[in-house]
Amino acid sequence: MASDTEDPEAAADRLETALERIAQAAARGETRPADQLSSVDTKEIAARLDGLIDRLRAALANRAG
Repeated sequence: MASDTEDPEAAADRLETALERIAQAAARGETRPADQLSSVDTKEIAARLDGLIDRLRAALANRAG
């Protein structure tokens, strides 16, 4: 886990890279063709990413405020 003193630009770059890998894996369907992903799989992924985005927004708001 990154420290609080880490360069925010470097952390943002790593986060962007990780999210890009997740998006590419989701588009490929990882081990299954993308058209065979169940709606449950995609809904769970979307919900988890939404939760992570909400946590990031809250953390950023606390730092700005």
